[in-house]
Amino acid sequence: MKEKKRMISEAARELGLETYNLRTWEDEFGILIPRNEKGYRCYGEKEIHIFQEIRDMKNEGLDTEEIKKKIGGNIIPFPGEERGEMSDKMQQFQNVMVKIMGQAIREQKGVLGREIGGQISDQVLKEIDYQFRLREDEEERRFQKLDEAIRAQQKSREEIAAAKERRRFFKRRKKDR
Repeated sequence: MKEKKRMISEAARELGLETYNLRTWEDEFGILIPRNEKGYRCYGEKEIHIFQEIRDMKNEGLDTEEIKKKIGGNIIPFPGEERGEMSDKMQQFQNVMVKIMGQAIREQKGVLGREIGGQISDQVLKEIDYQFRLREDEEERRFQKLDEAIRAQQKSREEIAAAKERRRFFKRRKKDR
């Protein structure tokens, strides 16, 4: 039977938490959440169980450091997968691997953050430049229309003035006759 996978909003609702709690705890405790093909977090029963345990420990008043010690290497046993069932060597190996992976992720977090930040900065700058050019083009079109309207008004004033001048001219001619 296929395990039910939940998006972050469903998982948060099920746990009675906000989505930011799950993201924060994921970072704080070095919990790796599987992602789907689109890169969205997918919470299975095991992940839900981990967050239930953390939520319960938080509700008991334990702070982050105490919870980290209790979960021992960021592994909370899933029901039916108790630590006693594993051999001691396997358990030690698993703990070492989790610590190594957690440390590697923490070390690379800064590098990845800077790399992603740089890419995002470039994209934001390009978007701002594009929006600025659009705005300039829009203003240029607006000024052209305004200029056309001013010229049209000047032309009509000149035509009105010329028509008035013609009327005066013809009125004088009638008086002179």
